[in-house]
Amino acid sequence: MKRIIFSTYTNTVDNHASATDFKKSQFEKFKGDLERSQKEYAALCGADYDLYVTKERDYATIQFDKLRRMEYFANFYDEVVYLDFDVVPRTNKNMFNHFDLQTICAYGIDRTPPVETLKWALEKDKFDLMNMYSKTCAKNAMLLLDEIYGSAEIINTGVVAANSEAIKNLNFSENFEMMNGKIYEAMADNLYPEEISRNWHPNNEVYISYMIERFNIPYTNIGLQWNLLIDRACPEPTDAAYMWHHVNKEFELSYGEK
Repeated sequence: MKRIIFSTYTNTVDNHASATDFKKSQFEKFKGDLERSQKEYAALCGADYDLYVTKERDYATIQFDKLRRMEYFANFYDEVVYLDFDVVPRTNKNMFNHFDLQTICAYGIDRTPPVETLKWALEKDKFDLMNMYSKTCAKNAMLLLDEIYGSAEIINTGVVAANSEAIKNLNFSENFEMMNGKIYEAMADNLYPEEISRNWHPNNEVYISYMIERFNIPYTNIGLQWNLLIDRACPEPTDAAYMWHHVNKEFELSYGEK
């Protein structure tokens, strides 16, 4: 059984909501700690580890490339785990043994806001391009074009695991251009208010969520314990979580001040 855990790193990405100057400086400061933590976890799991330093600068392209690299590794490994470089493993549990990797294993999130919050966000124009609810709407608008009513979940791709067969069954690269056309068709269809739809763009989380629901691909929701998003909704980590996903890039929470 050949296994690999891999991640992707760059600090020359173009400015983006998820790649601010602060976040880039945090990666520079903690790069060694992050790589060591992921490499040690791979060793614990009996897996190889690969940190791919990309020369790509476009944020969205970098996010798509991690799914393409999963496809690449599926040609050489039986089982593959991807971790965003801001994910810190904090467990001795072997993820490869914990889940059914014949399915796509990732964390599906329902961040549908309460009605009053939704009204406020629409009035105040608070839906940005990284908003999880907005991404869910984009995915569901694409599915409606296929006459499918989508779920309230969107998958976060910070932690993704699967075996080679499941990865190949996803057919990400083969469906990529179709999905690009689908999201722009959904934007033109005006299924959602402009305050939400004008922020839609090609996005890896929208696309993988769309494919799983569109093609009924076997999927396991790993839950927040394996991908605890430390962000505005959850600013404080907990030792009950196995993976700390530092969306805010406040790596001091894992490694202390530097």
